[in-house]
Amino acid sequence: MKKLLIALMFAPLTSMALFEARATFGPSVPSGDPVGNLCSGNAACTGTLPGKLALPFTGADVMVKLPLIPFGFGLRYEKLNASGSSSNMDATANFTRTAILLNYRLIDTILHVGPIASYGISHSGSISVSQSGTKILDYSASTGTSYSLGVEVGVKPLIVVPLTIGIEGGINQFKYTNATDSLGSAAKDIDLSGNYLKIFLGLDI
Repeated sequence: MKKLLIALMFAPLTSMALFEARATFGPSVPSGDPVGNLCSGNAACTGTLPGKLALPFTGADVMVKLPLIPFGFGLRYEKLNASGSSSNMDATANFTRTAILLNYRLIDTILHVGPIASYGISHSGSISVSQSGTKILDYSASTGTSYSLGVEVGVKPLIVVPLTIGIEGGINQFKYTNATDSLGSAAKDIDLSGNYLKIFLGLDI
């Protein structure tokens, strides 16, 4: 009996929620400069490069949990639309990603806390660059590799309505491989890896 009590004390506290759906929004900050990398060594890029693109991600998560088990499994969809400008150059990026999602809740009561990870299974996107109003680069990719590792903290503020709100932050590795330029430049990888922070709002039932 004593061993059982000790095991229960150190086991993750878990609720009976079986399904969670939530909307997410937040910035991803690449450690590199995707536009600068595409323009590097390209004779068409003679203007002033835009600064680093701000990458606001919007998305949705769907999670399924088994009763009394602190693991959750699901899918994540993310989309970003970003743009940047300088005195004579403009850049626009559009990317999507679908990933398998896994989380582990160390605490899962009114407050939930724990690590969360994702692994990409589908990737697509594009970056275009214009100089003085003329498009000089138009890269697109349909393959890639990605994963993310982070920590999520959420709370259920209402007792009657199963609403959950919270934040998630961590690192991501997003690389879209063999992007091709419809205007004829050499194929390149597009690396969006860096850090991310997002807020989420959803239902936990």
